[in-house]
Amino acid sequence: MPSLSVALVSHDGAQPPSLSPLHPRVTGDLSVARPFDDVVVCYGHRPAADVRELHRTFGASMPAVLVAARSFDQEDVITAFDHGATGYLVLTQTPEFCLRGAVIATANGESFLSPAAATTLLRHMQPVAAAPAPIHSSTITPRERQIMELLATGHTITEIAGHLRLTGKTVRNNLSNIYAKLQVRRQSEAILLWLGHQPQPEPLGVARQPRS
Repeated sequence: MPSLSVALVSHDGAQPPSLSPLHPRVTGDLSVARPFDDVVVCYGHRPAADVRELHRTFGASMPAVLVAARSFDQEDVITAFDHGATGYLVLTQTPEFCLRGAVIATANGESFLSPAAATTLLRHMQPVAAAPAPIHSSTITPRERQIMELLATGHTITEIAGHLRLTGKTVRNNLSNIYAKLQVRRQSEAILLWLGHQPQPEPLGVARQPRS
């Protein structure tokens, strides 16, 4: 089990059982969060208010924030990401045991989105991206395109590295270059922008069928 510094903001003191092995600091007081934490988990029914307050407190030094919402609210999703959330899990749509893996992945720079959260963000971005900057093949390299297509199908950095026979560090370096080219700050933003420009990518191991 990796050694992580995890803060869990839970106003009623409840703690998801799957997080127990990570030994999070649990409190309803936002002061539990520290800038050097690996992940801050905001847990509750409408936790975006906590994300907003964390952003106000830490600004650019805010640690990675994963929202674990006990119910789904579209406005909450938008508010959370507008204020720097890294991922958003709706626990009524995501098995609770996945939460621990999501925390570990968030600490490694990855993003997790429940389907409803991803759909909400994509719809929210569409009016803003009515005339987006095109993703030119001259700026995105073939390797970066491979990585983004796999990332957009939900594969983790570890899975992408294994499939492309790269190290995790190389994949992350490529992602940093992609974010700069797409002018985004987070993995979730890159995925949503990519899906808005690219045909639906195929899962690992599925070959394209020739056109008749």
